Amino acid sequence: MIEFTDDYLVVKGRLLVLKLRSLGAGVEEGEETKITYLEAAYFADRGVLPADRDKLLERSGEKNKKEKYMVIKYLRDRGFIVRPSLDGTGFLRLHRKGFRPGEDKTYYLIHVVPGEWSCSLQALLPLLETAGKLRKELAIAVVDLSRDKPMFIKFSRMAFE
Repeated sequence: MIEFTDDYLVVKGRLLVLKLRSLGAGVEEGEETKITYLEAAYFADRGVLPADRDKLLERSGEKNKKEKYMVIKYLRDRGFIVRPSLDGTGFLRLHRKGFRPGEDKTYYLIHVVPGEWSCSLQALLPLLETAGKLRKELAIAVVDLSRDKPMFIKFSRMAFE
């Protein structure tokens, strides 16, 4: 059984909750799992959730939701667990292969941008600062929806002391 809220899809039902848990999806809260609409769209597309992918994407309030969905699909199809950040920053959080959320820390923060993206140093610094404060690597996913895969650019900070 699934229930729609403003921000999440709430999944109830022991078998479905266990299935999502085994896939590293959503946030467990007792006997139910809360899953963002972007994640839910991926699992609906895969036949795990009994819902329509396009309707779930429409419900998502995320900026660049089609691009973010493409990144989630690309990485999940390759065995990575990637989830939207729950802190309201708009990042995707990537976990190392073989580890589920809660078992290991987030490995990368991924900032998703459309294909025509250009950036100044002033626009990049807040992203680097956020990643630095969280002690994560920063990756920019440049997504051209006419192509079949995103391009990833890795950034890191250095200090010479």
